[in-house]
Amino acid sequence: MKKLLIIFLLFGAFKAFPQSNNFSRIGIGVGAGLTTAYTGLSYGLSPIIPGYSPSKTLAINKSKFFAGSLDYYFTPFITAGLEYNSVELKDGTDKHNRAFISKLTSIEARGTVSVGQFIDFSYAGSDFLYNIRNLNASLGLGFVSGTNNVGDFGSGTFPSRQHANDFGKSTFGGVISVPASIGYNLNIYDVYQEIRFVVGFNYKINFVISDDIDGFNDDSAMFENNSNDVYTTLGVSVKYLFGPRGLYFK
Repeated sequence: MKKLLIIFLLFGAFKAFPQSNNFSRIGIGVGAGLTTAYTGLSYGLSPIIPGYSPSKTLAINKSKFFAGSLDYYFTPFITAGLEYNSVELKDGTDKHNRAFISKLTSIEARGTVSVGQFIDFSYAGSDFLYNIRNLNASLGLGFVSGTNNVGDFGSGTFPSRQHANDFGKSTFGGVISVPASIGYNLNIYDVYQEIRFVVGFNYKINFVISDDIDGFNDDSAMFENNSNDVYTTLGVSVKYLFGPRGLYFK
């Protein structure tokens, strides 16, 4: 009877305490995908070219990006890291005969948190909660530098700034950006049932504290120009986890 009681108490203890999981704390990854530029270009009937009325098609402001990242895992669901991006943006030709191709690089510091940090997906008995545990969001701070192909007003090249009160630049550096993203991760486990690879799907919006990314920057005292440039990325990443190990209880 005494032995049965001890076994019962031990069984209850194992059930009462949460399961533990080992995880690697360092993640290094690469990514790629599509970019979309949201700058000051506008479409419709042209006020300067008779009969010209360009429309904004789905692919007109799409291009590509490549990325590399290094992350530290505080838990399997909370990370902080650095990301390097090589980005191409394009748009045009618009109704004012403006177009651009911009090539830039960015370095971002960011923090990411996943839903699994806040829910008990192990004991809830819900496939839904388990499946959304890797839904994540991140916020960061970055610096952007690059060039575009827009020439000065009167240069006779295309594309170029269209009037003398366009203060746009063909080069820019040290521009502050605020990246925010949402994503979902798929984990790939090794033979020890530890996460070894992470495949991520991510949508990110980058708020740039500048209006020079596209090479056009009309004088706001003379024109309606009160918005900075914005671009988004939609991509896929692959991350390899290694290094020191942590123990996570859930």
